[in-house]
Amino acid sequence: MPQWSVPRTKALSRVTALLCAGLLLASCGGGDADSGGGAPGQPRQGGSIIVQQPFEPSRGINFLVSDDPSLMQILSGTVYSKLVDLKVSEGVDGVELIPDLATDWEVSEDGLTYTFTLRDDVTWQNIAPVNGRPFTADDVVATFEGLKESDSTHKWMAEPIESIKADGDHRVVFTLRHPYAPFLEYMAHHFNVILPREGVEGEFDMAKKAIGTGPFMVDSHRPDVEWVLKRNPDYYEEGKPYLDEIRMPIISDSAAVTAALRSGRLDIGGQPYDVVDNTFRGNEDYSVIEQPSNFVSFDINTTQKPFDDVRVRRAVMMAVDWEGMGKTTRGKFNYTSLLRPEISDAALTGNEVKQLRPYDPQRARELLAEAGYPNGFSTTLLVQQLSDADVREGEWIVADLKKVGIDAEIQILDPGTAIDRRRNHQFGLSKAARAVIFPDQTIQDYRTGSAENYAAISDPKVDRLIAESRRTLDDKARNELYRDFQEHMETEIAASILPIQYYQYWVASGRVQNYHQSPIYRGRTYADVWVTE
Repeated sequence: MPQWSVPRTKALSRVTALLCAGLLLASCGGGDADSGGGAPGQPRQGGSIIVQQPFEPSRGINFLVSDDPSLMQILSGTVYSKLVDLKVSEGVDGVELIPDLATDWEVSEDGLTYTFTLRDDVTWQNIAPVNGRPFTADDVVATFEGLKESDSTHKWMAEPIESIKADGDHRVVFTLRHPYAPFLEYMAHHFNVILPREGVEGEFDMAKKAIGTGPFMVDSHRPDVEWVLKRNPDYYEEGKPYLDEIRMPIISDSAAVTAALRSGRLDIGGQPYDVVDNTFRGNEDYSVIEQPSNFVSFDINTTQKPFDDVRVRRAVMMAVDWEGMGKTTRGKFNYTSLLRPEISDAALTGNEVKQLRPYDPQRARELLAEAGYPNGFSTTLLVQQLSDADVREGEWIVADLKKVGIDAEIQILDPGTAIDRRRNHQFGLSKAARAVIFPDQTIQDYRTGSAENYAAISDPKVDRLIAESRRTLDDKARNELYRDFQEHMETEIAASILPIQYYQYWVASGRVQNYHQSPIYRGRTYADVWVTE
C-alpha cells in the first residue's frame, strides 16, 4: 500500500480525510462556496458581472514566458485549467487540494512516481487551430516538457521531473529524480495551467491567443482598458459557468473603484479596510469578503554598499515599526516572519518574530555606528504599487528610517516595472507584495540564483535547508527545517522578510451570488457565481 508522501500543512491535513486508500484521492468534488456574497437560492443561468482588474499584464499572455501576477488574475482558472486546484477550507484555516483536470492521483511509496488519472469528458475551447478537440494526456506531457525547456522564471517547479509519459489518453505518469515533498502543491499552482499541445509546439502564438479548457474564453481585449471573458459552452462541468460574461475594466485607483461600486458601474472590487468599514460593511446592498492574503515583502539589496554589512541590514529591520505599520495601513493583519500562519504549522508566532526582530530604533542606531555609519546614509526605497496601502506603507518605512539617520527616497512603480527592477537588483531597499501560499514556494525565493531572490542572498545554510526540506517527506521533520530556516533568515541574513500578512477586502454588489475567494487568484471560482438579475 503506498504511503502519503507529500507535505501536510494545515491545508493538506484536511485532505487526508478525503483519501480513499493510501495515496489514492478519489473524486473530491469542489467549487462550492466556503464564504461569499449573496443570499441562498438556486443558481441562475445568464447575466454579466463587472469586476475590477487593477493592472494590465505587461509581459504578454504566454504562461511559458510570463509570470506577471495580472496575467494569473485574468486567465488562470478562468480560461485555463490545471491538473489539480486549491479550495479554501472552512474558516479560512488552510487550503485543500481538489481535482480539476485530474480526477485522482497516486504516489509511489518512494515518492518518485506520481500517476494522474485524467477526466475523459474535457474538450479544448472551440478556437482554431485546436478547434474543440478532446483534452488528452499528450497535452499534459507537452505542457511540462515545454516548461522544462522554457526560459520561464518558474521552471524550477518542474526541475525534479525526470520524465513525463502518457499512459493512454487519460493517464499521465511523472517520474522524479528524487523525492520532492511539494510536488502536488505545484501541480495546483496558478502558473502551472495545462496548455494545448498545438500552442506548446508553435502551431499558434500563445502570446497572442489563449485557448484553454476552463469555464470562460477570451472574447475581447483592449489593452489598458478592459478584458472581456465569455462563457465556454463546452465546459466539462454540466450547467457551469452560470454567467454569460465577465467584464474586467482596468482600474487601479481605490477612490475610482469606490465610486464605481457605489454607482453600480462595478459589481466586484477590492477596497481598503477603512473604506469597507465606513462605506460598505453593514450595507445590505453589498457583501464584504475578507481573507488573509498576500504578504508585504521587504528586501535589502546585498550587492550594494552599505547593505553588504549584516549590521546595517539588521539596523534597517529594527528601525521599522512593522506592527504599527500593519495596524495603520491594513487594519487587520498577521505579524509574520516568512510562512503563512493560517496555512503552515511551521510559521513563527508573532511573539517569536518580535524576539528575533524587535522594533528597537536605539539598537538600530548603535548597529549603524558599529558599521561605520554614525550619521546614517542615503538610499532609495522602491515601492511596487498594487493599492494605495502600498504607498502608505512606503511612506511609513521612510519616516521610521529617517528617525535613525537613514534618508530613503521613495520610488513608486507599477508591478511589471517593479518586478524587473527587483530581479535585476536595481534598488537599495524594496517594498512590494508577495503572493505565496506554501512554505516551499516561499523559501525557494531565497535560493542562490533564484529569479525571485531580489536581495541576492547567497548563503550555504539557506541553500542546504531548502534542498533538505524538499527531500524530507515527514511533516514534523520538515516543519523543524522550516522553523530553522526562518530563524536563520531573521538573524544571520536579515536581508529579506515578509513582516506582515495583510487581509484583503472585496466588495460585491448584492446582485452577485456565491462569490468567494481562492488563496490568491479567483480563477475557477467564477464558474460558481451567478447574478439575481
